[in-house]
Amino acid sequence: MGKLSINKLIANDIINYGMDRTTSFNYIISLNDFLDDYDDATRDYIKSHISGIKDAIYENENVAQFDYDDARDEFDIVFYYDNLMTPLEKQILDTAKNIGYEFELEELREISYDIENSDEYDNLITNAIKKNTLNMGREI
Repeated sequence: MGKLSINKLIANDIINYGMDRTTSFNYIISLNDFLDDYDDATRDYIKSHISGIKDAIYENENVAQFDYDDARDEFDIVFYYDNLMTPLEKQILDTAKNIGYEFELEELREISYDIENSDEYDNLITNAIKKNTLNMGREI
């Protein structure tokens, strides 16, 4: 992996912005909406270095396909589906496939959210910590 540059950092922010908001495997990001989060100096930098930022998006390992609409100032990014999921979401997807079910990304995220916010999940974590600390000779 090459060294990070300002262009790569901004490209990563754009990619993460899209990955966090997508409910499928692609997302269209308006440059103007994205720039709303930045100060004037950063906006000017992004606008004057948009070519290098687009190159960095194109080269990103999470991006399967990338197009930029110059007329609308929009990034149209298709993400690798597996890179959009957390480890728990991947496990849910794999388990569901093994028992004959398929879910969309948004459904996986809902199931994962429900699991992570359940008492059973909290208890599982607490019990694993207690078991691990006992095995390591630590007291609680």
